[in-house]
Amino acid sequence: MAGPIQAAGAVYLRTDSPRIGWRFALPAVVSACAGLFLASHYPLMAWAASALFFAASILFGMYPAAWLVTLPALLPVIGLAPWTGWITFEELDLLVLAVAAGGYARLALPAQRRVVLPGSPSGSGSGSGSASRVNASGTNALVWLMVALFAASVLLAMARGFTDAGGFSFGWYQGYREPMNSLRLAKPLFAALLLFPLWTAARRQAPQQASQRLLLGLSLSLLGASLAALWERLAFTDLLNFSTDYRTTALFWEMHVGGAAFDGFLALTVPFALYELLTARSRGRWLVAAGITLLAGYACLTTFSRGVYLAVPVGVALTYSIYTVQMASVAPGSLRSRLRDAGLCLALAIAFAVAAAWMFRSSGYRGMLALLGAVTVLLPLVTALARSTRADWLSGLSFGVVLSIFATACGWLLPKGPYVVSAIGVGFSLAWLLVHRSPSGRFGSRHAAALALAGFVWVLTGIGLVATQWGGQEALWRALPVIAILFVAAVLASRPAGGAWPSGLRWQGTAVAAMAFAGSVVAALDGGAYMTDRFSTSSGDLDGRKQHWQQGVAMLKTPEELLLGKGLGRFFDNNSLNAPSGQRPGDYRLHAEDGNPYLTLVAGTHVMGWGELLRISQRVQPPAGPAFVRFDIRTSQPVTLHFEVCMKHLLYDSGCIAKRINVTPRPGAWQTVQAEFAGNQLARGAWYAPKLAAFSVAAENSGWRTEIDNLVLAGTDGRNLLVNGDFSDGMAR
Repeated sequence: MAGPIQAAGAVYLRTDSPRIGWRFALPAVVSACAGLFLASHYPLMAWAASALFFAASILFGMYPAAWLVTLPALLPVIGLAPWTGWITFEELDLLVLAVAAGGYARLALPAQRRVVLPGSPSGSGSGSGSASRVNASGTNALVWLMVALFAASVLLAMARGFTDAGGFSFGWYQGYREPMNSLRLAKPLFAALLLFPLWTAARRQAPQQASQRLLLGLSLSLLGASLAALWERLAFTDLLNFSTDYRTTALFWEMHVGGAAFDGFLALTVPFALYELLTARSRGRWLVAAGITLLAGYACLTTFSRGVYLAVPVGVALTYSIYTVQMASVAPGSLRSRLRDAGLCLALAIAFAVAAAWMFRSSGYRGMLALLGAVTVLLPLVTALARSTRADWLSGLSFGVVLSIFATACGWLLPKGPYVVSAIGVGFSLAWLLVHRSPSGRFGSRHAAALALAGFVWVLTGIGLVATQWGGQEALWRALPVIAILFVAAVLASRPAGGAWPSGLRWQGTAVAAMAFAGSVVAALDGGAYMTDRFSTSSGDLDGRKQHWQQGVAMLKTPEELLLGKGLGRFFDNNSLNAPSGQRPGDYRLHAEDGNPYLTLVAGTHVMGWGELLRISQRVQPPAGPAFVRFDIRTSQPVTLHFEVCMKHLLYDSGCIAKRINVTPRPGAWQTVQAEFAGNQLARGAWYAPKLAAFSVAAENSGWRTEIDNLVLAGTDGRNLLVNGDFSDGMAR
């Protein structure tokens, strides 16, 4: 044992222990065994999953803090249930177990431990210091008591769920009505508890770095989910299509039955991206944070979720308020200026939204983009003009008129000229403003403000040209008041010394981003009827939810059920059994006869159309040429089966080939049926946003039982595009 050492004002006793810490080794071994067991049963290349799990465990053991970035960053993009068929277990479980296996193994190895000696400045004390330690330990004990009680309640609810489902039975591919659904819903809490000691260890070793890594991981997580949402919109609708009934789901597979997984993720992570934006020290990191925030804003809009539209602004406002108060405690005199800057940024965003709404219906998205380009120039231009002379103003306006005449001529003569002219004008102005910010005494820097002003006049002309190109004379007349207001704003805002708003590029960039987001909101609300229709039906939707909640409470029959519930994950099954006869959802189960597995389908009674059929699906490659489906079926009643191959992600399709097949029953006997699909060849879409294809089968006869086996989907080449169509591997894929 080594002697005392002193660091950061505290005295430590360093102990070198050669023993393995078994309290850490045990969870490491259990996590490793559980992870390898799951990986060995992974439906897609189990050997590769096992190798990746082993490699990840080693890496997290070598770099124990890496999981703070890796785990949140990968969380929204590694859910592959539409490809695997897994619902109870998923890729995130393997990642959590790899983190735990590597992290606990690292903690279990012999290591130097530092213990604070009594009597050192950080080790003991009296008065308030001792009281704070007592309060801290008391609070920790209370917190752990509450966590233990909550964990016990989850275990009890899971046990009740097993009982309500008829007893526990293990299965890799059980659905929402079977016992494993209780385990599926219990896992997140215990995954968090498994990782909490690793978080505590990371915080003790390097508190600031641990928080920064977690913040980075959450920001990257939001980036991944937002890019997935961007891909989805590009592939299946259109980037600026706000009219189609298509709500973005990103890669959150849980939303294949609806729900709000993506909505909740956005509400929880957007505030962290804002905090990264506020605290980024380097310009590059700030630009990345600003880009993530804008992408996240677009993703929020395309969920068309009223909950997101409420929760995200509340989270953003709270985050900014807490940050402002924290900064004010460090620099007491900065609170007023920070509040003023935030209020000014909000006022500019509101003003831009009003102007965009005024122009949008006649000038469209292109007019809004031209307007955004103008305000992007206006913000730094005001700072430059605040130190300009009357001669600079006169020369800038004169040259601006010349440029505007030239721009108008080019706009009429060139294909898509107004858009090109407007974009070049913005670039011209920003280039000279950049020169102005670093003057060197040369001619260019001395006259940069005047040249930027000339470019601004050019940009204002571009707004009129774009409006005319898009909406004709009516659009021009609606754009002229906005152009005039922008010019007056440039004159008036540049009169105070230094300009009417902060000159820092970070504040100006934030203001431009806020205005861009405000414009996106205008486009979402005014550019399509879907979101306005959703707001108009809010009252009726709430009534429907109240009725649904009342039906749920009515299922609890006994005092024990009223106190403890039916059990974790048992709502779906109980609702299916107790719902009114016309509102019962369908079901699917895998059965076996003489060792031969087959699929049983029961259609729901709530079906109001083709879109609400209960489908069993598999990701496939689009068939080449005319396609056909072949299958074995056993039924005791006439049934109609629905088959389709759709370009589809989770909920909505963008083109299908389909076939409805009426089957005459042969009670007790299997029969083979084959039919060709009707429809055109399916297209994969653009290379940068490829569409996904899914094969699906559904029964249309409400409440009737249909048994299916040996599914085959093939094109002109005769190759079966389905994997596990005979269900020999359960519901894999």
